[in-house]
Amino acid sequence: MHTRLNILLLIVLSLVLALGACSKRPRSTADVPRNLSGTYTVTVAPFTQPINASQLIMGRIPENQGRTPEDMLMALDMRLRHVLTTDTNRQYKFISLRTLPKDLTTFHSSEQPQALPRWIEYGKKQGAQVLLIPQVLDWHEREGSTAGVTQSAHVRVEFFLLRVDTGSIMDRSVFEEKQLGLTENLLNMGSFLKRKGQWVSAEDLTVEGMRKAVKDLGL
Repeated sequence: MHTRLNILLLIVLSLVLALGACSKRPRSTADVPRNLSGTYTVTVAPFTQPINASQLIMGRIPENQGRTPEDMLMALDMRLRHVLTTDTNRQYKFISLRTLPKDLTTFHSSEQPQALPRWIEYGKKQGAQVLLIPQVLDWHEREGSTAGVTQSAHVRVEFFLLRVDTGSIMDRSVFEEKQLGLTENLLNMGSFLKRKGQWVSAEDLTVEGMRKAVKDLGL
């Protein structure tokens, strides 16, 4: 009788401990402790747009991929600089687009993502400890004005935080959004009010992605 009671108590105790462990698990990636603690200077690469699978760090190229104008990539670099220097207290080193070797974004030898080693090599040449890589995966500009559109803006941007000395991905932030009107989705009231009821540009959506990345990556 005592033996059965002891076994039953052990089972109950195991269940309580298991439930306690489950309750302590992070509910989302936002709850995961970040590895970017300390006083790291983050080296920030210029925006690029992979256009074939071999240029990816991970993931895939979207179907019917929209291309970003080259001058817009440079404009996004300036917007990212502003967000990082005003929304965070961290030290940054910003890399000029002129330092980016062409072979980092033009190789086509594989249908699988293979850009990580090249970015790590590039980070080492820049003397980086931590490298932030912003990329545009998909870009569709608004057709119309702030008052009304025939086609709303749609972007997908990704941000990778690399630990250069270990050659590893510390974290990743993904932002993809196509702006919808209230009649299309009543659940987006918060975004509608935040955007002051206007149809925003692809650039404006991308800045929202930058601010999300600051939170996701613990910058």
